[in-house]
Amino acid sequence: MKKEFFISFLCGLMAVAGASCNHSNEPSGETKVVKKRLLTINTQQGAESPRRIINATINDEGTTLSSLWTAGDGLSYCNLSRQEQVGVAQYEVYQGPLTAIETKHISMVQGDVECTVDDYLAVVYPANNTFEFISTGTKYRYHFSLAGQDGTLSGLAANYHQVYGRAHVTAVTNKTADATMAKMQSLLTVCKFSFKDKATNADIPVETLTIQYADATSENGKYPQKGQVTVLVTTENHEAKAEKYDVTAPLVVTCTSEQPAVYVALMPEIASRTYHFTVTNSEGTYTGTASAWLKEGEYVPATGLKLQKQ
Repeated sequence: MKKEFFISFLCGLMAVAGASCNHSNEPSGETKVVKKRLLTINTQQGAESPRRIINATINDEGTTLSSLWTAGDGLSYCNLSRQEQVGVAQYEVYQGPLTAIETKHISMVQGDVECTVDDYLAVVYPANNTFEFISTGTKYRYHFSLAGQDGTLSGLAANYHQVYGRAHVTAVTNKTADATMAKMQSLLTVCKFSFKDKATNADIPVETLTIQYADATSENGKYPQKGQVTVLVTTENHEAKAEKYDVTAPLVVTCTSEQPAVYVALMPEIASRTYHFTVTNSEGTYTGTASAWLKEGEYVPATGLKLQKQ
């Protein structure tokens, strides 16, 4: 009787072990470890819109902009599923660089990433963003600058075109990992400005352009110098929002030489607002106002705005 019980017990253990071996999708051993792996992110194709710009290289097509990734474009990641406390209210964030590996509209992205299976990563462009961990609600945040723009499309694309995505690590080996990501989202509004003299209808070249709010709010006469993005591990791409930060002074765009038009990255708004513009060039100073509803991810060609010479 005891012998039969012992044999039955061994058979039960073998059955359990066999069932465990059949779960091949579950990480085991070394693959459970959070470690640096060569991660490849495949971005899913999404619905296209001619007024939304989501890639690094931007070209002016007249009434629209076109964009694509170029092999070597730099992004950065933050592992939203991992953080390590290193002091009182101090946390180390797993973050680092990523690179687009193809020159095309939808590119795979690669990099050495601290991760394991089922982690979620924030993926952002440009790569000069640094994440910080906010312990309340397991939130992460990064800041970006709007100040220092030079009015060129290339400068805007390289330094001010904020794009966000969340990737999901779906599989890992000892040294590699794979992830998927829905189409990334552009967080700001790209505007193209050109101006005309209200009295003569002559074109006004731009050497400097100053932009400020001109409506009856506490922000009147100022414009955000910085923005910030706060995300959770559950924040999907379309849910990431740029928030105003450091609304202390007008925004000044300084061109290297007089330009017929300038490109500026601006904060999106929840409704239409009025803006005050000041343009200076070798001929003098021009001012005026215009109203618009700036929406995230869109391109706004605001050309031929009428200004009064001072």
